Amino acid sequence: MALDLDKSRDLPPPLERAKPLHQARLAAPFDAYLKPIPEVASSVPSMMSDGERRFLFNIAKDYYSGAGLIVDAGTFLGASTACFGNGVSANPHLAEIRANWQKPIVSLELGITNQQMLLSFKRHGIGEGLVAGDSFGPLIEGHIKNVRDLIDLRLGDILETGRIEDQAKGKKLPVEILFLDVLKAPAISEFAFLEYLPRLIPRRSLVIQQDYLSGDLPFIHIHQEFFASKFEYVGEISSSAIFRLMHRITRDEVAAFFANPPDPEAELMLVSRAVQRSVDPYRRLIMSFAKLRVILKARGLEAAKQYLSFIESEYGDQIAQQQLRRVQNVVRASRYLCEVGGGNANEREAVKISTGHRGADHRRTDVASAI
Repeated sequence: MALDLDKSRDLPPPLERAKPLHQARLAAPFDAYLKPIPEVASSVPSMMSDGERRFLFNIAKDYYSGAGLIVDAGTFLGASTACFGNGVSANPHLAEIRANWQKPIVSLELGITNQQMLLSFKRHGIGEGLVAGDSFGPLIEGHIKNVRDLIDLRLGDILETGRIEDQAKGKKLPVEILFLDVLKAPAISEFAFLEYLPRLIPRRSLVIQQDYLSGDLPFIHIHQEFFASKFEYVGEISSSAIFRLMHRITRDEVAAFFANPPDPEAELMLVSRAVQRSVDPYRRLIMSFAKLRVILKARGLEAAKQYLSFIESEYGDQIAQQQLRRVQNVVRASRYLCEVGGGNANEREAVKISTGHRGADHRRTDVASAI
């Protein structure tokens, strides 16, 4: 006798597989903060993935207690701020949060349009009439207007706008959630670490390093991994790595690190540790670009060529996936450096190859070199 199967009832749903480099791998209980989010928090143009947006919204809604501020450092068009703002507005403890903080979210962005941004704006159908050098602050305002009362939006150079303190009382303010997507140069990373890490709350504060799982900014790995004993690794979403502070960090500790930075061999050890954070071979391959650059600095061109051979052997299956443009760009950038050698000009060109930005991009080139 033929079986009459109702496929929609009797068969399991198809297995959904995240694209390479977009998977979320989070330790409990943080794996619960990936639930769907409302359109108002997901529709702002952004380079963040859906998983990253979900995490920001849900930690603001279900994890954030109001014990400290949320610092959103590098919001670009306001996507991360929209996630945080709409999450906080749905937080069941909103009344207590507002009792502690008139504006619990500090949102930071340079807000100056460059040529690369104009191309992005055009793709999204926004920013008509803007030219390079204009402020795109009104675009941010439009994307966060429904939660504007929760947000202290500061446009300008973070080195000038990023300090947070109660000036009336001369009091340093704690930070409960720190989202870092602004660390495009070492000087900015130094400022952020000095200003925000000593404010983090042990066993509570989260640090989301949005550029951590890339190879373009090795100083991020060096700076974060130096303080590894102070944090636990929560996990990764797309290019973001999430850490929770376990032990207090003093300003003196941070200042001592930057006053006496590690030598090239110590930097190599720190970057090597960072590469091993991820269990995803695609991410480790991309982060290997950072390690190759530090090897070039610490040990020279021949050592870098040897490491490139290791990369091509160890990650052969991943490199063979020709459709993954980000992976292919990183391999091209690594090969380029092993042909031309180190130096600031070659480094900058290699980063352009790695990111696919052949023209000007959003990075701060006025404050420091790439490492």
